[in-house]
Amino acid sequence: MSLNVKTVLVVDDEPVLRTIVREILHEEGYAVIEAADGRVMLEIMARQRPDLVLMDVMMPGVDGREAYRQLRSRPEHSDIPVVMMSAAVPAHGLDPSIAGFMAKPFDLTQLVELVVRLIGRPLTNGCV
Repeated sequence: MSLNVKTVLVVDDEPVLRTIVREILHEEGYAVIEAADGRVMLEIMARQRPDLVLMDVMMPGVDGREAYRQLRSRPEHSDIPVVMMSAAVPAHGLDPSIAGFMAKPFDLTQLVELVVRLIGRPLTNGCV
C-alpha cells in the first residue's frame, strides 16, 4: 500500500449502513475501518489513526456524543475531522466543533463530496 492511502473510520450500529458506506468509499479509493459503537471506535483509535471519522449519533452503549467527547479529550486525536450522522438528531443539537453533519438517509454522492472536501482524494486510486 502507498503512503497516500486515506483511511475513514465508519462508526454505526447498523451493519447495512456500514457496508454501503464502506463499498462506496472503497470504490473511491479510500481504506475503511468499521466499528459498531463508540466503545469499539475508541479501542480502534488507541491503535490506529484514521484521516476521518464518520459516526452515528444514536448508538447503544457509548453513543456518538460521548465517543466524540472522549475522542476530543485526547490530544493525539483532537485534529481528526469527525462527521456526525443521524436520522433523529438535528445538526444544531450537536457539538459545534464537528467537521460536518449528514442527515440520514443521505445521498452517497454528497457523502463522498464531504469526505473529499475534508481529507482530499486518495492518491492510490489509479483512476483520474
